[in-house]
Amino acid sequence: MQSVFHSSSISQLIEKASKKIDRLDAQLLLAHVLKQPRAFLIAHGDEKIGKIDIWKFEKLVQKRKREIPLAYLTGHKEFFGLDFFVNTHTLIPRPDTEVMIEQVLEQITQSPDRPITYIDIGTGSGCIPIAIAQTLTDKRKQLKIFATDISRKALRVAKKNAQKHTIDITYLHGNLLEPWVHRQQYNNRTIEQFELIITANLPYLTQTQFDEEPSIQHEPHAALVADNNGLALYEELLCQMKKIITNYQLPITVFLEIDPSQTATISKMITHIFPKATIHIQKDLSGKDRVVTIIL
Repeated sequence: MQSVFHSSSISQLIEKASKKIDRLDAQLLLAHVLKQPRAFLIAHGDEKIGKIDIWKFEKLVQKRKREIPLAYLTGHKEFFGLDFFVNTHTLIPRPDTEVMIEQVLEQITQSPDRPITYIDIGTGSGCIPIAIAQTLTDKRKQLKIFATDISRKALRVAKKNAQKHTIDITYLHGNLLEPWVHRQQYNNRTIEQFELIITANLPYLTQTQFDEEPSIQHEPHAALVADNNGLALYEELLCQMKKIITNYQLPITVFLEIDPSQTATISKMITHIFPKATIHIQKDLSGKDRVVTIIL
């Protein structure tokens, strides 16, 4: 295929690409190809670009034009001020999830000075536990972190991100909370002296929501959509937690990311399974219900 980008300077390439895709996206893609920060493009607009880099850039522009997410094209996404590796096996981290990070950090910093077992369910890229651990300094030593996912490919991405940020996380493959429970039973460990914190950003969209939103069509369907109006996996997780409450006597706080339309339904579900639970709803940056906090 003959290139349509005949001009070879940085500014000319961006100008022509901007007629096909968003200008900022064009700048970020070219910066990715050149392995340079975006500021480099602005300072070196007249610099000539080689034919191979022009070809690479054009291929990425065509993919972005087909609405393939920018993060998948560059392999990176910033979240909570940190850079994360992502690919098509993981969900792309979103700013709304940062609300959950802030809530968990507040919970940990206000907790008594005792060991904390923290489990991230359906960890994906691992951005949630990594962001939390990276932000903590004085309390990191007393924090034992686990992360589970049913996808081995997603766990490989999460492990790569943990290594990049030098965070010690025990990754477990399996369904929701089950692999952690099995690990406890296998090692015959007691956790009565621990505080337990659980986070989960599980698939919570309906099939209709997925079909009506073009921007997410290229992300893994299994990481976005769930049955029972999007709450099937959360209900299963809550039922698994019910077994833990039966076996262990310890303080538990759970943070769940939801769709704003699910507030009433999930609150009713939680109350049905845990009649004595305290429930709080935290809004996201847009003022919409986003994080459900359950204190057991």
